[in-house]
Amino acid sequence: MALPKFNDVPKYDVEIPSTKQKIRYRPFLVKEQKILLMALETKDQKSILAAITDTLESCIEDNIMIRQLTSFDVEYLFTQIRSKSVGEKTTIGFYCTECEEQTDVEIDLSTINIDVPDINKTIELNEQYKLDMKYPTYFGLLEDEINSESNIEQIYRMLILCLDKLKTDDEIIDFADESKEDIMNFIEQLTTGQFDKIMDFVNKIPALQHDVEFECTGCGHKNTSTLQGISDFF
Repeated sequence: MALPKFNDVPKYDVEIPSTKQKIRYRPFLVKEQKILLMALETKDQKSILAAITDTLESCIEDNIMIRQLTSFDVEYLFTQIRSKSVGEKTTIGFYCTECEEQTDVEIDLSTINIDVPDINKTIELNEQYKLDMKYPTYFGLLEDEINSESNIEQIYRMLILCLDKLKTDDEIIDFADESKEDIMNFIEQLTTGQFDKIMDFVNKIPALQHDVEFECTGCGHKNTSTLQGISDFF
């Protein structure tokens, strides 16, 4: 006799931060949680990111292009799915800046939001050239293994992922069609002023973050800490 299939899994609505598209999802099940925990045990960033995107593909009911989701879309969606799967509240340990005693703080994941500002993504480099920027996709970060590099390399890799198109009155150059070597040569010929304009966009990429205020259970010191990035909420 075959084992029965049971549990009517509930469905929830959520909005993709970058596009405002509403989608439906279900909580992850034991089979997905197992994959996530196994990836977490490896402590390998690429394995963890792959497990997270696989979970999104399994749990999101609507037909969307997972590969086109931005880094902060994936962070937010995964956090929302996790909150409905294992509980909206999670306990995270924070260390006091005075005595280094750890204090456990309960965080309500359902209250965490991402603010995506309405900004102009076109940068004027000079009278001839304009640069269209884009938010990096999660798969772009995954494939480039940004987290395994030095800080300087991370900055340049992130910058490259944000470059969309270079425009003149007569021509449009798509950076996706160019080699990384040619893109690096393009970046290195920029003036510091032009480079700073691009970095201003990169530095303002939305991210999953949450400010936490807590009183140390050891010495009573009042602390402020910021959770940022999916690893802090995992």
